[in-house]
Amino acid sequence: MTINVTEVIRKMMGWCPNATYVNKKEEIYMVSYEGKYIDKIKGMGFRGFLGALHLVFGVWLVSTALWVLSKREIFPWWFMNLNIVVSGILLAIGILSLLIFLNFAKNGNVHRILALVNIALLIAVSLYLSQFLVSTEFGFSDFLYKLYNNYSFGVMTLLLFAFIVAFPNVLTLLGKPTGEMKKGYLSATLLILIVLIASLCAYYFYLGNQKNSMLAEEFGDIKLYKDASWGSAFGSLGTYPYFIDAAGDTTGHPISENTYEAMQFLRNKEGNKVLSWWDFELEIKAAGKEPVISYASQAIRNTIARPESLYDKFEPDEKVADVSRFFTTDSEDTARSIALKYGADTVYVSRQRWHDLFGVMFWAANPDFNFQNYPDIRTPGAFDKKFYEPSMAYKFNSGAEFKYFDKIFENKDVIIYQLKK
Repeated sequence: MTINVTEVIRKMMGWCPNATYVNKKEEIYMVSYEGKYIDKIKGMGFRGFLGALHLVFGVWLVSTALWVLSKREIFPWWFMNLNIVVSGILLAIGILSLLIFLNFAKNGNVHRILALVNIALLIAVSLYLSQFLVSTEFGFSDFLYKLYNNYSFGVMTLLLFAFIVAFPNVLTLLGKPTGEMKKGYLSATLLILIVLIASLCAYYFYLGNQKNSMLAEEFGDIKLYKDASWGSAFGSLGTYPYFIDAAGDTTGHPISENTYEAMQFLRNKEGNKVLSWWDFELEIKAAGKEPVISYASQAIRNTIARPESLYDKFEPDEKVADVSRFFTTDSEDTARSIALKYGADTVYVSRQRWHDLFGVMFWAANPDFNFQNYPDIRTPGAFDKKFYEPSMAYKFNSGAEFKYFDKIFENKDVIIYQLKK
């Protein structure tokens, strides 16, 4: 029997031959396992990666659209229309992306057709959303929030969204087709889209019936809804039991019992032209009167949270500036001359948000105003003290007595004056 002196010495020092064997086996196994794993990833190739991309995008778009639709927002009118139309198109794009993923290795030409349809749908939704852009971008950090907040995109975020959604579809369209094209797959896809469109139409019809059941009064194109306590973009209306709305206007909003009472009073009053800020045009029109301004001017476009359309009919800059000066001046004589200029004999002041709107009026009346030149108004309350409290807006709102204007109506939410003859 031959004794391996070297091995005996190594064993005496703690060496274990079995451990070496196990370590070698683990190393071989790990290399083999890692090799298989890496090979599997490499085996996916470009087409496998693209299929996974369609899966991710499909799930994202479908879940986003369903989340927005679940909010059931029916006021104002354009919120409901926008949410249904955009969510419907995103659902279609998402479902087509999922269909591409589920059948990715079999019908390459079909995938290219579906990708082309997705791109066409994306162009359509981008053009539609371009009519409802927010006035000012609030940064890209809240990009995803814009989706869930009634698709409130600005120009740049809309372009970014379109680019992101188009990316996998463009790659699919430009990719080399593989597999045999089958008409049955296209027919099944078409059937799914028909079912989707029919379902959305039924949902839109259901929401329309809900809205119509709340209709209290109609004033031409303007509609007044009562007990509109759900589905509103303004949340729970609480003490505001009415919602006034009109197709073609962006100013639909909840109104109180006091505002409704003021509308009734205004309807029975003589005279036609009414001076107020444009946010309250619907109340004035519903009362059968004509507001001096019904919308903002191009000069103050950025004060409109979300313009209705790229083709808005803005009021003339001079007219909006004059109405702004009417309320921001501290001179009753100046206010009277502006009222006479536009043939207005009535002043309608809605006390809701009046103080906040003063800032917009002040800017419209003083477009070149530079706050840097007034260091004394930088402290809290200083601006109000210097500009708001001396103004006609503040005096009207506080129910002051005037030389040229008589107070003819007042309650908690609205105050109305009449120009003396």
